[in-house]
Amino acid sequence: MGGTLYGTTYSGGAHNYGTVFSITTGGVENVLYSFRNGTDGANPLAGLIDVKGTLYGTTSVGGIFNGGTVFRITTGGMENVLHSFDLTGFGAGDPEAGLVNIKGTLYGTTEGGGAHFDGTVFTLTLKFLRGSWSR
Repeated sequence: MGGTLYGTTYSGGAHNYGTVFSITTGGVENVLYSFRNGTDGANPLAGLIDVKGTLYGTTSVGGIFNGGTVFRITTGGMENVLHSFDLTGFGAGDPEAGLVNIKGTLYGTTEGGGAHFDGTVFTLTLKFLRGSWSR
């Protein structure tokens, strides 16, 4: 997006649970968000994707059930959790790979959970409403 790169760190930041950051091609870095290991998630392992100017990613742990999250964040640092994974029963959790966007549906994988407890493939459909994507 205009000479700016976006990424995540697994640890570090204000709470040491990882960050979302931007860095210009000139080398100016800015931490957009520091994860707290609460409902917001913690320890992102994968990169981010850009869907119409909003960034989407996953955290490997944290969230309501401590199974990781799918989140969106604006380039201004406003973070919202779209889904919290739950490993209980045949649930899914621990997303460790990046997301793929195909026509407004996000696809991803989890390392844990599922019928055989070896991970899952999941989808999350986004809707475009009044200038921004929502779940």
